[in-house]
Amino acid sequence: MAKLLLVFFGLGVTTLFAGCYYDVEQELYGASCDTNAVTYSGTVAPMLQANGCLGCHAAPATAGNNIILDNQSSIANLVQQNRFISGADRMPPSPSPPALSDCNMDKLRAWANAGAPNN
Repeated sequence: MAKLLLVFFGLGVTTLFAGCYYDVEQELYGASCDTNAVTYSGTVAPMLQANGCLGCHAAPATAGNNIILDNQSSIANLVQQNRFISGADRMPPSPSPPALSDCNMDKLRAWANAGAPNN
């Protein structure tokens, strides 16, 4: 009986450690999103380019409802008009490429809230 209890105890301890071994901190606690150092040239422009936003939203932007995102001054103008990230549907409307992540949306909001500086 003691050997059987020892076997079950050993299996329990092994299962406990094996179950925790593959935990990923970001999945458990969520990834942090640093919105403190967002710049147009280092964050916003590369993000818009990398996520395919400029396919529809570059001048003349006739496919993108005349919303031009290929330069800082156009975006700053949209920010002043409260037309940049103003509750519009997540883009792009099709499933590929995927919509911007919540973190990237937070970065865009932080930059816009800072006055959309040309930095």
